[in-house]
Amino acid sequence: MEEIAYIKLSDLSRRIEQVFKQAFATEYYWIVAEVSGHKFYQDTDRHYFDLVEKSANSEVEVAKFKAKSWSEGSASIEQFQNQTGQAFQSGIQVLIKVKVEYHSLYGLSLTLIEIDPSFTLGNIEKQRRDTLLRLVRDNEDCIFLVDDEFITKNKQLNLPNVIQKIALVASPNSEGYTDFAHTMQNNQHQYKFEIDNYFSSVQGKDAEKELINTLISIYTSGKKYDCVVMIRGGGAKTDFLVFDTYNLSRAVARFPIPIITGIGHHKDVSIVDMMAHSPTKTPTKCAELIISHNRKFEEQVLLFQNNILIKSQQLLSKAISEINEIKGSVIGNVQYLLNEQQELLRVSAATITNKPNLVVQRKLQTLDFIQQNLFNQSQKYITNKSSVINHYVKVMKLMSPANILKKGFAIISMDDKVLMNAEQIQEGSKLKINMYQSEIDATVTDKKETDGKKYDL
Repeated sequence: MEEIAYIKLSDLSRRIEQVFKQAFATEYYWIVAEVSGHKFYQDTDRHYFDLVEKSANSEVEVAKFKAKSWSEGSASIEQFQNQTGQAFQSGIQVLIKVKVEYHSLYGLSLTLIEIDPSFTLGNIEKQRRDTLLRLVRDNEDCIFLVDDEFITKNKQLNLPNVIQKIALVASPNSEGYTDFAHTMQNNQHQYKFEIDNYFSSVQGKDAEKELINTLISIYTSGKKYDCVVMIRGGGAKTDFLVFDTYNLSRAVARFPIPIITGIGHHKDVSIVDMMAHSPTKTPTKCAELIISHNRKFEEQVLLFQNNILIKSQQLLSKAISEINEIKGSVIGNVQYLLNEQQELLRVSAATITNKPNLVVQRKLQTLDFIQQNLFNQSQKYITNKSSVINHYVKVMKLMSPANILKKGFAIISMDDKVLMNAEQIQEGSKLKINMYQSEIDATVTDKKETDGKKYDL
């Protein structure tokens, strides 16, 4: 039997290694791939992971390499994380510069030399644009783009004058939840709210489905909520990707209860923010918007109260003036009639000098009757008008500031002058609020203009 020529495995491995060194020793390649199976060892500052490429229409892997990073690559990863706010972890798509290496023991692998942060952020922005175009294209009945602003069914809903019953969508024990609850519970106006917590994940691969199911739970609860509040605290930029997804954004745009967001974006606006009724930057700002909304209604009530007081005073003053005018007219007319009758009496006396005293007496009786009748009618008229005056006096006392204050209203003054309107009030103005047996000093933090017709009498 002919002897077979062979070589050791290590010899074959060294030959392969030499071929790779000759072909790739000075070559570097920029590639796009997804990170998988990532592990980081902080004590050695090394990353170990797989780089995979998946089919465009499925999750099937079409290429896969083991990869690693040493000091140079690890420094680039750290810079990438600082610039993007995104952790280098499994599941992210990256553009990286790699070197092809072959080790006789560990086999073929890629070494990460550099990572491009702009690719990751640019890819996210492209997905946002595609999602926005799809939302408008596939939901013509409830999402419109007008002058670069998205008009949705949810935005067209009206918030009630006073927000009291709230469905809160948040992650339990998160900073965002704590900030919102603290601001609502400790508001300076001491408003009380009824808040039902609907806890849900707000990041991660299952967050979109959980948030949509949470909105469905709110809708099917049968409770008449004034609004839904959706909040999240701070975090990495790509931790907010769930709020740029198509299905969640579509659900928010179509939701039949006004949604107020406080997702924690200080610089960017999520697609959910664009679809929601009232977007705010943070959970705290979200709470402040609700408190400010209720304060606006309270100010309208106080203005309505002030208008009632002013109009009542004007009406009473006018009535008193008319009564005094009538009283003067009645007294003048009575005096005129008396003088006229006395003159007639003297004329009659002169003409009937030769008639019996009976005729004179009869005339005197007629005069007395007329005089008494005039007096009685005058007294009756004056009494009637006095009753009218007493009625307005009672109205005046009923609408006096003291009685108004007992009913829970307040008188607002600035610089020791009672304010009849809000023209002099600016943000930062120092106000004095007088309530029943209380005097409060306040500082204006916000001021909204209205047309003043809502509570016009």
